[in-house]
Amino acid sequence: MSRSSRENSHDERLESSSVSPLRRDIKAGYPSHSAQRAVAENRDDETPDDQIIDRALEREHSHFLNQSDIKTLTDIGTFRALEFNDLAHYRYSGDPTDARKHLGKLCRAGLVRSRISYPERTIYLTLTPVGHRLLAANRDRENPKQKLYHGFVKTREARHDAALYRLCSQAVGRIEHTGGRVQRVILDFELKQSINRKLAKLNSLSRAEQVHERRRIAQEHGLRVVHGKIPLPDLRLEYEGPDQQLAKVDLELVTEHYHRGNLIAKAKAGFAMYAFAEDAARLRPAMQDPEIMQDILSL
Repeated sequence: MSRSSRENSHDERLESSSVSPLRRDIKAGYPSHSAQRAVAENRDDETPDDQIIDRALEREHSHFLNQSDIKTLTDIGTFRALEFNDLAHYRYSGDPTDARKHLGKLCRAGLVRSRISYPERTIYLTLTPVGHRLLAANRDRENPKQKLYHGFVKTREARHDAALYRLCSQAVGRIEHTGGRVQRVILDFELKQSINRKLAKLNSLSRAEQVHERRRIAQEHGLRVVHGKIPLPDLRLEYEGPDQQLAKVDLELVTEHYHRGNLIAKAKAGFAMYAFAEDAARLRPAMQDPEIMQDILSL
């Protein structure tokens, strides 16, 4: 589901997770200056003094990042927000103790911050501005086009972004199993930003010219026009196949709230559709629709 169709419920919120046992585990042993920095990071605005502290932290911690740290920060930055349990499962081989140890170091360095959602009490992680800049300076030079994000958004969007990490991990596993190598992860709002910028220039054209240009813009982005619109995938993976040919796959995380029209548009757009197990069972009958006729993969 694209971000444009997500709404924030008033009874859902992200709050400081300092009251949770996991947060206390992560923050245990904070040096005093790091604890003060953690408080500063919770402010929405950065004053000039905060920015000076940020730069000092970047210089202080730029030398200690190892490859494992960079991979963890890249996972978080790529999806903006991740669930602690998912990160422990995919990045730390299902070992929450090891995950706490390494994430504690990154939190104490002021590179990662955490929040807890209510009422679920799910812990989410995101990069701080310092972590974002430090990652950009230290990440793999082979992947300079990868977009990185930091900071929390609405609760429902944080859940969705975190779920895309699970979807991506499964899809990457399938690609690597066939000898491929993922080079770039593209989220929907990166595609949306590029496409909308071009579509905004069509208003002065005739209807026929708009139809033609919309089709050209879709093709330029590797997409299709369906019923006069350009459906966007939740996630795109660009990868190099075993034959060293560049390829892509567009993925959609569907839920029980998708109606038949949504599914038809996504199917005609050529997206591979995934769903959580509890949703997949309810959606499979709809997937047998002659206009859809596509399997749905369980997360």
